Amino acid sequence: MLPLYLSIEGLYSYQQKQEIDFTRLTEAGLFGIFGAVGSGKSSILEAISFALYGDTERLNKADKRAYNMLNLKSNGTTIVFDFINFEQRKFRFVAQWKRRKRFEDITAIERIAYEWKENQWIPMESADGTLVTNLSYPNFRRTIIIPQGKFKEFLELGGKDRSEMMKEIFYLNKYDLGPKVSFLQAENNKKLENLRGALTGFEDVTAEVIESKKITLNDAKSSLLNVKKEHKSIEERYQKLVDIQQDKKDLANKELELTALEQQSDSIRKMEEEVSQFEKTVSNFKEALNHLHQLTTGKETLVIKIQNLKEQKLSLQQQLTADEEKFAHLLPDFNQINVFKKQIEDYKLLITNTELEQKKVEVQSRLDKGQPIVKKTKEQEALLINNLEEEENKLEILKNRRMNTSELLAIENWYQAKDTLEKLKKELQGKFELNQSQIYELENQFIDAKLDVVHWEQQLYSNIQRCQQKLSELAKEESDWRLKQELSQYVQNLHDGENCPLCGSLEHPAPMHAEDVTEHLNQVLSLKADLQLDETSNNKKLQQFTKTATLLSDKIKLRDELKNELTIQANKLASHVDEFKWKDFDSADRSTFNTEKKTLQGLENDIKQKEIHVKNLRDEILSTHEKVLKYEKSLTELSNDIKILESNIQQNTSQLRVLNAYELLSVPAEQFPAIATEIEQKILYTEEEYQLLNKSINELNSKLASISGQYGESYEQYTLVNTQLGEIQSKINLLLTSFGYNDITEVQFVINKNLPVDQYRMKIQNHYIQISALRNRITELKNITDNGGFTDQLFEETETLYRLKKEELELQLTLTGALEKEFQHLLEEFEKKTKLLTEFEKVNVRKENLETLSRMFKGNGFVNYVSSIHLERLCEIANQRFHRLTKNQLSLSINDSNEFEVIDFLNNGYRRSVKTLSGGQGFQASLCLALALAENIQSMNKADKNFFFIDEGFGTQDNESINTVFDTLQYLHQENRVVGIISHVEELKERMPRSITVLKDIEKGSLVSTSYS
Repeated sequence: MLPLYLSIEGLYSYQQKQEIDFTRLTEAGLFGIFGAVGSGKSSILEAISFALYGDTERLNKADKRAYNMLNLKSNGTTIVFDFINFEQRKFRFVAQWKRRKRFEDITAIERIAYEWKENQWIPMESADGTLVTNLSYPNFRRTIIIPQGKFKEFLELGGKDRSEMMKEIFYLNKYDLGPKVSFLQAENNKKLENLRGALTGFEDVTAEVIESKKITLNDAKSSLLNVKKEHKSIEERYQKLVDIQQDKKDLANKELELTALEQQSDSIRKMEEEVSQFEKTVSNFKEALNHLHQLTTGKETLVIKIQNLKEQKLSLQQQLTADEEKFAHLLPDFNQINVFKKQIEDYKLLITNTELEQKKVEVQSRLDKGQPIVKKTKEQEALLINNLEEEENKLEILKNRRMNTSELLAIENWYQAKDTLEKLKKELQGKFELNQSQIYELENQFIDAKLDVVHWEQQLYSNIQRCQQKLSELAKEESDWRLKQELSQYVQNLHDGENCPLCGSLEHPAPMHAEDVTEHLNQVLSLKADLQLDETSNNKKLQQFTKTATLLSDKIKLRDELKNELTIQANKLASHVDEFKWKDFDSADRSTFNTEKKTLQGLENDIKQKEIHVKNLRDEILSTHEKVLKYEKSLTELSNDIKILESNIQQNTSQLRVLNAYELLSVPAEQFPAIATEIEQKILYTEEEYQLLNKSINELNSKLASISGQYGESYEQYTLVNTQLGEIQSKINLLLTSFGYNDITEVQFVINKNLPVDQYRMKIQNHYIQISALRNRITELKNITDNGGFTDQLFEETETLYRLKKEELELQLTLTGALEKEFQHLLEEFEKKTKLLTEFEKVNVRKENLETLSRMFKGNGFVNYVSSIHLERLCEIANQRFHRLTKNQLSLSINDSNEFEVIDFLNNGYRRSVKTLSGGQGFQASLCLALALAENIQSMNKADKNFFFIDEGFGTQDNESINTVFDTLQYLHQENRVVGIISHVEELKERMPRSITVLKDIEKGSLVSTSYS
């Protein structure tokens, strides 16, 4: 993440809006934020954290955060923070809240996030900074913005807490595979149990059982084949006899059917005659009868139609007469419509005149009321002008009494400069005395250790060399005594007359005593231990007094510098006192000056108040004069309005076309709208009635003409139908005579039978066809049965044999089918068993693999292992800088509990807790780890640049360490790192290429200024 811009308003001590352009600051790679204690430096970091996460280290939600964070002199708080994240996307986070009418009542905190897209800020759905920084708030404080008291937190975190932090920053949760393995184990075990259960029913399914069943099945199939052949031969003979027997039965049935059909022949002939008569009558009479019926029906319809047309014609003639009478009565009013319309226009003009007269009265009333107001305002203006002249004279008198302020300002500057010089001299004297006491304490450390302050190093090196020399001598002596101790073991086995195992001698005149050897060896070892302790003590003293001597040298150098600065400051103060040249005042006593200054300030306040009063009078005169002009302008406009109204009334009166205004003076003006409305309604009624009656008369005339035409046409049709009826009746009489019918009733009787001719014809045809077919079939069956050799005894014997053989075949089929089905089932079960065994083996192997994985991923073991790899890598990167800062005396490492330890190369490389580091060393270690962590995060996020803030630590460093730390921080610019530090130590400001200073003003609150070198 790289900050771009920050604005703060109304937060803590930031009363007014303050803006910080980080783009200029981050260009240098290293910048600082400086200011006195309590000026509001740390609030800058808190504002960034609160905008991103809505959280702060200083206050929690239970502390009335919104109220306590809001500046007491401000009505609202606004924080705006712009930055670029690791994906090079630009974001803006805004936090704001306000004070309500009640001082203690604060609105809810509103946080909004935006992203810069298409040259505009687009609101985001969530204002959670975690989503864009990939860091939670606690880890953001540990890696990006490190507030006061939190810089060493990452260094001193417990193993568990640090592992959790590493899991989040480096996404190590993906290595927490324990739950997934447990789930897979449960699933696999369940599957394994299911397979065991499935295999339980397959104990009897073996290859031997299948082979036995196969032999039995083959035997059954062979027997079935023989039975099928025998059954087929008997079946053919039996079927032949069955066919002959069936033919005999068919012959008897066919002869009975033929006899029955021959008995129906008479009724079929009668049916044939009846159908023939019906067809002839229908074909000759039906068309004529239908035509006669149509003409009769048409004649009756025409009679009814002619009667209806007579009635409609009479009704229409009556309606036409009534409408023509109404039309004649309405016509005079219709001809006067134009006159009526002109009357309406005249009435509208009169109504307008009435409204204009009323408006004229209102305007005249306003004019009468405004004239006294204008007069009063002019009198007020004159009075104000007189007051202004008097106040200007008084102001001139006060200005004449004003004294020369430039001299007083110069005197005040002199006193302030004197106070500053005296304060600096006092501070330098205090530092000099403190430094002197520190030098005295350091020198006493040498004296207490009985060391010379100048030659202490030669003394200690001499002591160490003496100890080493004596230790070398004792080592040789120890070797001799140990050899003797080994030889003493043989002394105990020496006996007179026996060979010595070393020299072979039989005599042993003066054997040595083992007790003397052990005693001397213990004395040597004791002396050696004392010398080793003495050497270790001298080495420790050498390390200790190396630091003390370095510190003493720095303090002496500082004493000389402070002494020189005191001399310079004393000379500056004396020179400044000599510059005092005002005889009316005392350089040592500023009370006279303060009295004179107070008198001048009172006079200036009086002049300022009088100037304000004069300015107010001028503004009031100007305002009053503007009112006079405004009122006069309004009166002129009102007079013009009256003239315009009178002109409009006269013009409207001259435009009257029908009415006479003087004749209507007796009619009240308020009745004009009602009269005009009445005339409009009369016009509307007349026009509508005229159109309706005219339309009705035209429609009635048209209908009357249409009905007259229909009546004539219908009468002609009636005459034609009578003629056609006579002709068709003559034709029917000729047909009756021709076919021998007495009258039309007999014909209708035949036709009304409505015989199904096609059905009767089909029935007759089928009768003759069936008789012919039966006769042919009977002849054929007689020929078959006479030549078949069929006897009832032969049929019964063959039938019995066929039935027995069929039962044998069915039994053999059942047996073979059962065997085949059983064999097929065994094959299927054996295949299932094979698959289940294969699957069981796979699942069992998977079970063993999952058990191995479960042991591997048990608890957080694997995650802690990966975390330890990342931590070791962090240590490697951090040590590249930590070795340089500590001059290769210390190194960071990770123990088995994932906790940081320090390797002390000055003490034989022994390990110890990082909590034993001094404040300065702890800061150095934390700085190196923070840089390494930032480098890892930058590499992981593929970011071009990354930065972090440090809000503490530099006060714990000596001058040499600060130089090394600054060299390290400045080198970061080449590595695309950006570091911001926050400090109240002004000496550091000079070493910063770019910085901002926070000043706390009593009236305006915290103010931010930027400095570029």
